[in-house]
Amino acid sequence: MLTDYTNMPLWAEFLPLCGILILGPILLLYVLQFKSSSFPLINPKRPFEFNAVRAKKIFLSDGHNLIKSGLSKSSIFRLFGDNGYRTVLSPKYADEIRSHPALSFSNAIRQEFHGNIKGFEPFKQFSVGNEVFQDAVRMKLTQALEWHEFPIKASILKLVAQLSSRVFLGDQICHNLAWLRVTVDYTVHSVRAAEDLRLWPSIMRTLVAPFLTSCRRMKYDFDEARKIIIPILEERRKRQEAALRDGKPPKRNNDAMDWMEEIAKGRPYDPVAIQLTFSVAAIHTTSDMMTQALYDLCGRDELVNALREEIVSVIQAEGWKKTALYKLQLMDSFLKESQRLKPINIVSMRRLASEPIQLSDGNKIPKGTSLMVSGDWMWDPTFYENPDTFDAYRFLKLRQTPGRETSSHLVSPSPEHLGFGLGKHACPGRFFAANEIKIALCHILLKYDLKLPENCVPQHRKYGLALQADPEAKIMVRRRREEINLGNTDL
Repeated sequence: MLTDYTNMPLWAEFLPLCGILILGPILLLYVLQFKSSSFPLINPKRPFEFNAVRAKKIFLSDGHNLIKSGLSKSSIFRLFGDNGYRTVLSPKYADEIRSHPALSFSNAIRQEFHGNIKGFEPFKQFSVGNEVFQDAVRMKLTQALEWHEFPIKASILKLVAQLSSRVFLGDQICHNLAWLRVTVDYTVHSVRAAEDLRLWPSIMRTLVAPFLTSCRRMKYDFDEARKIIIPILEERRKRQEAALRDGKPPKRNNDAMDWMEEIAKGRPYDPVAIQLTFSVAAIHTTSDMMTQALYDLCGRDELVNALREEIVSVIQAEGWKKTALYKLQLMDSFLKESQRLKPINIVSMRRLASEPIQLSDGNKIPKGTSLMVSGDWMWDPTFYENPDTFDAYRFLKLRQTPGRETSSHLVSPSPEHLGFGLGKHACPGRFFAANEIKIALCHILLKYDLKLPENCVPQHRKYGLALQADPEAKIMVRRRREEINLGNTDL
């Protein structure tokens, strides 16, 4: 029997068209997920899986194994992460792309940390368009005598915040408890807020940000920072103007606030965002690295004694000078080994392709690709003997190896050690961070004995591609009599 379509309602005639309009784009996106790149995608969404919740959860819980799986299949592959598709390159490409003009680090950071959303202004300061910041970048332990447990991660955050603020903002603000709290809180809250926002589709992030607790906390921290910085900056400007009117040279404070005023030369910039950018860059990575270093020292008494002997010998001969820090070669080697085994990320060299590029082996990177380089050579036996074994003397010995003399320094990046990145976008603050950590370790090692509580084995936390020093483990400290006087300090 034939169906009679003559009495079919008019709207029914449009059902096939509606189906095409609704399902067509979805099917197209599903196909494009596989066709838009020639590189294999190791964690694709399932057929007719219209959201990325499952793929993101797998990435966040097992990102490290995804990297291993991808590299076992191809030297270039893609994965679906918490912020969309990412292209991962083998370290063999590190030298080739290290300073490629079409691969932007600043745009990658702005994308990764939502630089277009209110409250994330400090992450816009990495932008190439923000010449003021770019120009500037270029140019408490207690006195207890008995053993006591110490919540190390939180305490190191405060210590690094104070050390960094001393350089960035001088004596006055480095003892300002409100500022120290803001810098630590903003650092923690901004990282958490960025992670929370990545779980939302990019088109919705600006809308949902005001409703997320982490974003509101971050925005509150930013506003509190403004209340502290702006009055100080205005007072400085008034003093300088008064000095110039009187024909006197204005007082220089030799801190980051003065650097920015001098370098800006009238160009507009946000002094609060700039100072928080310095703080985030210094505090987040430096505190994690120092925390892991202290964990690695616990239980290695022979190493601690050797480091103390080196500190005493060098400081007695050199005093507190930059050359002294350079001559702490065992400490330098120890820190580089600690970072090798537990970097803050297992990938590095994040870039965003501003135009298509072709690699030397013919592989093509499309415009708009967000890419990164795997750091797996840091654990490769081709480059390191017994790579899974902690050897504090490893890089001290490698300094004697032809071809590895300079790359074995803590601040010297290489494709086989991407702890600080590589190329023109390698961490510009690595020299400051290295000196800051060495100074702190000199004081800590000479003034304190360290050990882990019984049955405590710190475990770093894996989250996506990040490796975080155990945030909950404690160490035990005891005051000791230092061999030499290192001068006044809050430690």
